[in-house]
Amino acid sequence: MYSNGKKKMKIKLAHKISFILIFFFIFNCFEYEENIYFKKGYSGYVEINYTVPINQRTGDSVLKFLPINQDDIEERINKGLFSKSIKIRDFSIRYLDKEEIPSSSYFQKKVKIFYRVDFIDISTLDGVLLGNLFVKKRGNSIFIKREFRSVLKNADNESSSGEKKIRSETLRLLGDGYVLFKVHFPQSAECKSNQGEIGLGILSYKFPLVETVEKSGNKIWDYSITTFY
Repeated sequence: MYSNGKKKMKIKLAHKISFILIFFFIFNCFEYEENIYFKKGYSGYVEINYTVPINQRTGDSVLKFLPINQDDIEERINKGLFSKSIKIRDFSIRYLDKEEIPSSSYFQKKVKIFYRVDFIDISTLDGVLLGNLFVKKRGNSIFIKREFRSVLKNADNESSSGEKKIRSETLRLLGDGYVLFKVHFPQSAECKSNQGEIGLGILSYKFPLVETVEKSGNKIWDYSITTFY
């Protein structure tokens, strides 16, 4: 027989497992693509494009950090310690047809969102783009660091069976899901990156969602662009 303390711990662990698995199940039901376009002097704009499931009762996005209404998007990106007045443009919303959603999908209502955000200094987009953003400029070069947090600690010999179950089920739910980042820059510029693939005037990086679980610590993406005028 379990004592009351052990019973409470098992119930708490069960609730934790259920919550985390539901979170990652939902997390794997969205698509996100980000395109940054740099102009001369490293001003430019970003295009954000994502598809999210919606709550059939409220009509809102299931993922609160990816809202589907223009006012809600602007409210989210302007939150923070330092007030911002960022406006989005070219906003569009499209509800997916039934034929576009697999019949096996748990969410049978999804919406596709698109908008652009202009910037003079890309560092102002910290809090707008996914993860944390760090920017340095030196001469004709710009150095950008994107930091993505790990959401679960690595399993080790001291991990409980419940923690190991959370990890294995999370990896299964995330599957081959990824977030796609693209950076566009002048074709005459030089680009270096520790992640992704570099082509003529473009850097492309697929960030696998499983890496937020498989690897402890933060996932770092560093890249630099140097222009020659």
